[in-house]
Amino acid sequence: METINTPYDDAFRTLLQDCPELVIPLINELFGTDYTGQEVVLSSTNEIFIRNPNGKKEKRITDSNMTLISLTGISKYYHLECQSTPDGTMEIRMWEYDTQIALLNAEYREGVLYVDFPGSAVIYLRSNPNTPDELKICIRAARKELKYGIPILKVKNYTLEDIFERRLWMLIPFYIFRYEKELSQIDSDEDRLKKLRKEYERVAEMLDQECKNGRMRSVTGGALCELSRTVVEKLASKYENVEKEVAEVMGGKVLTYRSKELYQEALAKGIEQGLANLAAGKYQKGESIEKIADDLLMSTSEVEKLLNHQKEV
Repeated sequence: METINTPYDDAFRTLLQDCPELVIPLINELFGTDYTGQEVVLSSTNEIFIRNPNGKKEKRITDSNMTLISLTGISKYYHLECQSTPDGTMEIRMWEYDTQIALLNAEYREGVLYVDFPGSAVIYLRSNPNTPDELKICIRAARKELKYGIPILKVKNYTLEDIFERRLWMLIPFYIFRYEKELSQIDSDEDRLKKLRKEYERVAEMLDQECKNGRMRSVTGGALCELSRTVVEKLASKYENVEKEVAEVMGGKVLTYRSKELYQEALAKGIEQGLANLAAGKYQKGESIEKIADDLLMSTSEVEKLLNHQKEV
């Protein structure tokens, strides 16, 4: 089964890489969790290798494979996929991805293989009244059945008020999908075109306000504006007026994003230092390196490296 990347997948992955804090409210929305936003988000490899029925290995690229580490050191795996159009293969793809992620972190205890499946979900950019609220999978083994659902988030169900109230800012670049079926009419109607522009001016103003009040980093606001423009340019490529109006609004808000390379370097150092502090605190409380490694989903050598780093600071 071949997977094809789209500009929308790329926008989703870019946000996860550059602004990982955006995924935490999204996870709360999907799984009913109550993460505070102070958790550490660690991205894992997105390359999954699957052996097909002919015995040949095939590479799959997931949209996200991450670990959330709480302030108390509790870790949980998550896997999210951004899908522009339901294609009837998502259940199979999610099963393939999730089983491989689980096997990567499998462990034997007293002769039993334990696998911990990630919390997985799908974000649908397009949906209709017949789109289900979850993907359903049933596992049959030894005359027993295990049924479970993979939640679906439908972007079109969220208004701007919903997005900002729940801090689901990661959905902003895909907000234009609400108008996809109307783009042709909007493009040729001056009044509707002005209305769309004003709506995106409101988006830009709300992002500015979030940055000014300290709820959002400037680099995050810049990323959301730039990727909103990127998505609109792709989705509305046949509608020159729509593309021009939205690009003008969002294009003027991305100057801070140009310095993201320096920010990412500083962020990486900050995450490493935060993990080092967490590992050192647990070690000082008498926890073994093996226990710390298990809590943080790391190897013992990685924990030892963190502890050595902390001693040097």
